[in-house]
Amino acid sequence: MRTANRLARGLRGLALFLLSLVTCVDQANADEIKIVAFGTSFTSGKGVWRSQAYPARLEAMLKSEGIPAQVKNQGQDGDTTRQLVNRLNWAVPEGVQIVIVEYAIRNDRNAGIPMEETVQNIEKVIARLVSRNIQVLLLIRGPDQEQLRKRTKWFRQSIDKYDILFLQIEQPESSLQSDKAHPTAEAHGLIAASMVPSVKKLMERAQGKR
Repeated sequence: MRTANRLARGLRGLALFLLSLVTCVDQANADEIKIVAFGTSFTSGKGVWRSQAYPARLEAMLKSEGIPAQVKNQGQDGDTTRQLVNRLNWAVPEGVQIVIVEYAIRNDRNAGIPMEETVQNIEKVIARLVSRNIQVLLLIRGPDQEQLRKRTKWFRQSIDKYDILFLQIEQPESSLQSDKAHPTAEAHGLIAASMVPSVKKLMERAQGKR
């Protein structure tokens, strides 16, 4: 009888421990900041290991500061802005708080998409994310400061209208792989580091809207 009682108490204790463990896991998942890096081969990390691409590096940097962040890589090689619009809903599921939006002007040009439509498509992406109360960081890339200023002007209306953050990323040839199109592993690290302040601001915004 005593043995049976001890066994029963032991099982109850184990059940309570498992319940508390599940509760802790659920709470940790609830507190985790969910971020999606949404874009093209620049985001997917073409030419480098997935772990070297900026989404993984950004997640590691945030965690090193004690920020419980998950950065999901939703970069797709060769995507045009039309394709970004079409796959936005499944690439960014419910519960995501921040989306880093990246596009490749070269992909659109190769597909014969005019610049005006590129701008319109990115605005569609931004508008749909904002309508879901998702914070947006728009990446604007270019080989030099002149091109960055020019490309930022394309999106200035959307940036102001939807009150989003943007980040200019200068990509000189020295930061690119031999294909002259995609960042080196070292450049991905620098890009991720440059994103940290903006992502922190968006986290504050997201928490303020809870």
